[in-house]
Amino acid sequence: MSHTVIATCAMRGSLDGEQNLERILSIIDEAADAGADLIVFPEISLQGYPFIADKASTTAVLEEVYRTAESVPDGPRVRAIEAKAISRRIHVAYGLTEAGIGAGVVFDTAVLTGPSGHIGRYRKVHLTPSEQVIWRPGNDWPVFETAIGRIGLLICYDKTWPESCRELTLRGAELLVMPTAYSYGRVPANTDPRDGVNAQQYQLFDRARAAENQRWLVSSNYVGNIGRAEFFGLSQIIDPLGRVIASTGFSDEGLVMAEIDVRGGIADAMAKSLGARALRDRRSDTYLAIRGEIPIAIDG
Repeated sequence: MSHTVIATCAMRGSLDGEQNLERILSIIDEAADAGADLIVFPEISLQGYPFIADKASTTAVLEEVYRTAESVPDGPRVRAIEAKAISRRIHVAYGLTEAGIGAGVVFDTAVLTGPSGHIGRYRKVHLTPSEQVIWRPGNDWPVFETAIGRIGLLICYDKTWPESCRELTLRGAELLVMPTAYSYGRVPANTDPRDGVNAQQYQLFDRARAAENQRWLVSSNYVGNIGRAEFFGLSQIIDPLGRVIASTGFSDEGLVMAEIDVRGGIADAMAKSLGARALRDRRSDTYLAIRGEIPIAIDG
């Protein structure tokens, strides 16, 4: 039985890249000192999640995004995180705005690096309407073989679609690792923000995506404000039965950890769920609309 120590953080973000880098490197040290094999950071944690408040702010936001975008794997701050991961013998997953080829081409990217250096990257496939103003979408779901297990990356809004984690699972992922930037959004007056739609769905999606695929899921979210957006933390480690085994909680900055048996936990979930039914009992031959073989009614 092989045990792996997973860590995730609720991080206060900013739009100051150097400040974010300093914070990331410090948290990597904290996680490594505590024996973590993997530490996960939020979406665009390197530069800070950009927020377009209104049409008038669009130009300024885009100028800053393009100015601070970094190439992967050879951007200077990307290299700094890689060097820290190598020196501390730890796997690190974090988000950044990646510079593509050509002016104005950028991606919302998650990077995975480890004790031997750069492992890979994932470019966010599902972009919200406001994100489509900034980033280009990715078009693949890579799974990375690592010493701690097969890792599939997704980012924030991706988890809204069950197909995202199912695709990663079918490609062999054992750990679903998700940098995110989930805010409270608009909450009705006299309502506890924790009871708002965004906060409730965040928890639902985390648990459902883990349980329906019988896989581990690790999320990392911001806490506090970046511009006008207020983030609620709730960075979590979810087991393959959909149970929260570690969480930073609402509005709390910090690091949480859990020691897990990656493959043993998956096997245990399968045993408790009458076998590998989440995958075994799929009837993909009947999913005609998903496969594009019949018209999709809701699209007219």
